[in-house]
Amino acid sequence: MTAQKTGSEPPVTGDLTARVPVAADDLIAAVTALGWAARWDVARRLLASAQATGLGDAAARRLALAGAATAVHHDFRTAGPRWAPAALAAAEASAGPDRRWDLDLLELQHDYASELIGPDGQPIVRPDGHDPARSAALAHRAEALMRSAPDVASAGWAAFYRGLIADNLLGDRHGAPAWFIQALGAAGQAEDDYLAGEALRHLGDHDEEAGDLERARARWERSAELWARIGNLTGVLAQQLLLAQLAVTEGRAPAGMAIAREVSRWAGALGLVRYQNQADALLAGHQDRG
Repeated sequence: MTAQKTGSEPPVTGDLTARVPVAADDLIAAVTALGWAARWDVARRLLASAQATGLGDAAARRLALAGAATAVHHDFRTAGPRWAPAALAAAEASAGPDRRWDLDLLELQHDYASELIGPDGQPIVRPDGHDPARSAALAHRAEALMRSAPDVASAGWAAFYRGLIADNLLGDRHGAPAWFIQALGAAGQAEDDYLAGEALRHLGDHDEEAGDLERARARWERSAELWARIGNLTGVLAQQLLLAQLAVTEGRAPAGMAIAREVSRWAGALGLVRYQNQADALLAGHQDRG
């Protein structure tokens, strides 16, 4: 499998004298969509091109924050070069008070991912695999972000990460769903399909553990649907992998294997090493049992 090729600094190509005016909101929306489609390299070149043309301070701060968000998303889903430290430092250097909360959330996401992912690139989801003091500090930071959130959606994202910390770092499987339910409610109020898909994904995990496979399937299929609607390809592949595992649990192994093969093929083409490895492990495990 060939990992997605990325350089340490994206080259800026083309004639910068022939500038095409694009609103910052539209540019950031395009960068977000490219990240969801696993085209982080293109997103980063686009941001670099815009920054190279000369911007006002406010626009430069917004694009630096978008660059940090792209880097955090990239690092959580890929192996290879780590973009987030430099991108977060650049956003920190240019941050204004109006964007401080957004940067604090990105730093929480990055620190959570750094604690979650082990040296082999795979998540460690048991509490004895993590430093209790660091995990507790992350939980406190998430709760502080909830209290200071500028709007409903932002508070929902902070609640979501508080749930992840409870689930995957602290081992609080009993308490975690309340945070995800809070995030799902905020997503509904704010019409944030990305957040809704995340909350449903993790609530479905608890449904499956409780033996409610029908409810797990409904939540995971709804998550995949929401993410397909906004173009979140990386999220859809992650959901399809869960649905493949669920099909095996339901006694529909051929259906599960068919989904897993497609996830492996797509993930391999996109350079999503972790997803491909998980799909291949599911396929190999079924072959071993067969």
